[in-house]
Amino acid sequence: MIKRRLSAFLLTVVAASGSGPAATAAPAPPPPTVMVADTDTMGRVLTDPDGHTLYRYDAETNATVACLGYCTITRKPLLVPPGTELRLPDGIAGTLGEVTRPDGGHQVTYDGSPLYRFTGDRGTADTSGVDLEWHVISPRTAGTGQLP
Repeated sequence: MIKRRLSAFLLTVVAASGSGPAATAAPAPPPPTVMVADTDTMGRVLTDPDGHTLYRYDAETNATVACLGYCTITRKPLLVPPGTELRLPDGIAGTLGEVTRPDGGHQVTYDGSPLYRFTGDRGTADTSGVDLEWHVISPRTAGTGQLP
């Protein structure tokens, strides 16, 4: 009889405490650093988290920054705080990285190309910043290497 009461008491305590050791939930992954949007003229392109088209500059290779000074008046680097975990949207291939600019900012790169917004774009997924040296970035689909 004492065993039954003790067993019932222990069951009540375990049930009240949530059935044993507390389970810890895995932290949610950070939001994507870049996004993908459909444009009217250029197909699918990378954008910043606010939907503004991102561009690469022909003069920049191997994560070397060439857009400095006056250039950054119309071409704004996509900057992140140091140590930010960079993340692509699900299903998009490629590699996000970071390059330290000569001015000290930490600029996001996609497959080695530093990323910029164009101040002349008036809305989300606008592509008016394309010219002979500046290009939108068409993302590849993960696993296929093909454009989405």
